[in-house]
Amino acid sequence: MEFAALNEQANRKIYDGGDWCLEYATAPTAELSTSQGAIALFAFHGFARPLEDMLPISEVWPEPRLLISIHLPHHGNSLPAPDALDSPISPQRLLEILTAIGRQEGVRTDTFDMIGYSIGGRVALSLLCEAPQQWSRIVLMAPDGLKKSLFYGLTVHTSLGRFLWFAIDRRAERVMLWTDRLLRWGWISKHLHAFGQFHLANHGMRMMVWNGWRSHRLCWPSHTKIALAMKKTEGKVDVFFGEHDAVIPPSNGREIQRMVHSDSNVGFHLLPSGHGMLRKDILEHLVQRIFPT
Repeated sequence: MEFAALNEQANRKIYDGGDWCLEYATAPTAELSTSQGAIALFAFHGFARPLEDMLPISEVWPEPRLLISIHLPHHGNSLPAPDALDSPISPQRLLEILTAIGRQEGVRTDTFDMIGYSIGGRVALSLLCEAPQQWSRIVLMAPDGLKKSLFYGLTVHTSLGRFLWFAIDRRAERVMLWTDRLLRWGWISKHLHAFGQFHLANHGMRMMVWNGWRSHRLCWPSHTKIALAMKKTEGKVDVFFGEHDAVIPPSNGREIQRMVHSDSNVGFHLLPSGHGMLRKDILEHLVQRIFPT
């Protein structure tokens, strides 16, 4: 599904791996004179957003990098083979494709940096766990994947969840009317109501949610695996939460922070933001925390 108007799209490229096609765009940082032999900074955006969201990071990043923003599965033209629509992408396969994209762009493939926002943060966590030694710098912004909701687990991983989701799809107008009533009665929060209205807006969006959630079902490492990977990596890991984030609150990171509190290569930070962290002023705050000099 496309989330950017044609005049807002970057110069996108496609890597066709046979089982998966991934769409991406590149942007050199201001410090990068040539991409040949440079380090790639892979960037993963949030759910139901375009890859272009991550490109402005290149404008504030102080190290010479080639930023490669990847469209997540079922966003834009990042799609599985036509006869395997429900196929998940594994962290191992995703890393293989990223390495091939790196070769295609002429960057180093022995080490990468990465930055993931929201569900893109969950993808980044999965890649970190898959190959801790591969990453020299990992930045996680309001990362999903640290707390799994009962509804998500039921929907994505069970036959009952499949039945319920498609029942919701068939009766979406009635469901949305009920969410309006529940909001008026004070039984659900404004955030949950807005979440439902956005993700149930039309059949295309409902199928986007289904396919998008299903495609990432192998990308959900346990807290134990995440903590172990953070300890094993020789890179620097920085985890950011927004002080006012109602979608992924800072409390989601407390358990991991407790598990790795003695590791000097892992830092946890609060930003003066809600869930929307991709404004230039917030990105500048983030960069100042990572690169204090």
